[in-house]
This record gives sequence, structure tokens and C-alpha cells, in this order.
Amino acid sequence: MLAAIAAALEKHGYAGTTVSRVLEGAGVSRRTFYEQFADKDDCLLVAYDDAERRAWARVVAAVAGESPGDWPRRVHVAVGAAMDFLAAEPVTARLFTVEVRTLLPLAERQRGATERIAAILRAGNRGKTNSDDLPETTERTLVGNVTALAGSYVLSGATELLPSLTAQLADHLLLTYREAGAGPAMRSAATRGPR
Repeated sequence: MLAAIAAALEKHGYAGTTVSRVLEGAGVSRRTFYEQFADKDDCLLVAYDDAERRAWARVVAAVAGESPGDWPRRVHVAVGAAMDFLAAEPVTARLFTVEVRTLLPLAERQRGATERIAAILRAGNRGKTNSDDLPETTERTLVGNVTALAGSYVLSGATELLPSLTAQLADHLLLTYREAGAGPAMRSAATRGPR
């Protein structure tokens, strides 16, 4: 049912997605649906949470093999894993970047995800650059920019191109720190991208 609601959203948008369409896509009865979910929105929120868990697991697994001390490399690997995940699951990519605007609780979940990623960026950078003077909204803004750019590719039907943006997006996340006074070693590591 979670895949069915995401597919219905992609095809019909939020307004056109009905429980009947979800039932048809999932091949389940109305009774089965309502045993699991209160309504369409409840199903959609569970689908989002499930997709976010899977995306996060992919990123964590990719970064696990990287040196904790090589922060720029870890950022590149994390972005690459996220873009690969979205390219492999275009319906999920649409849910994360387009449909998330259709329902306030979805937007709140996206805001929470943005905050978690921003906190990881802040923590990863701590002590590595002279960026203490950056506004506290810096990381949220950077993550929002990456999400918006990825969303533009999804909206234009070019989700499969997201992995090719990995270096550009990771460099965008790192550029502010380099400009805030990163040392030569940090600049070199940040610009070389994935190995």
C-alpha cells in the first residue's frame, strides 16, 4: 500500500489520489486498508516515513566505510548515496521533493529531515574551519538549496540524472566552509570530490 500511494501520487497528484486508487494499485480490499490506516493522509505519512528510513539507511551504509576524519569525502559519499537512492526510486524522489508540499504534516517531516542533515553538517565541520561566525541557519539553507535543485530535476522528469549532480551538490554544501577560512588541506580535499 505504501508503494501504491506513492505511485498514485506520481500519476494523479495529491488531489487526484484517492483511497480507491491506492486499493487498486495495491490489490487489497478497503477493509485491509482501513485496518492499517485511518485515511489517505495517514497512509501517505507512513509511506514518507518508510522511504526516509530506507534513504537514511542507504546513506549511513555508504558513509560507514569512510574515514571519520575525512569530512569532505564523507559529504561527497553521503550526497552520492542519496542521489543514487532517489534515481533508483523516482516515485520516492517525487514524494520527497514535490508532493511533500501538498500536506502540512509532510512538510513538517521534511523540515525535520532538513534539521537532522543540517545538524550533521554542523557537527562534521566543528573544529575543521573558522566558520564560527556563520549564521546558525547556514546548514539549513545549504540543505534546502540541494533539495530544491534535486526537486527541479525530479519535476522535469530527469530523476535519473541526479547521480551526475553529486560532485556539484556536495561542493555546494562544502563551499561555504571553504570560504569561511578552511585551511589548504580542507580546500584540497573538498574540491577533489569522491575518489
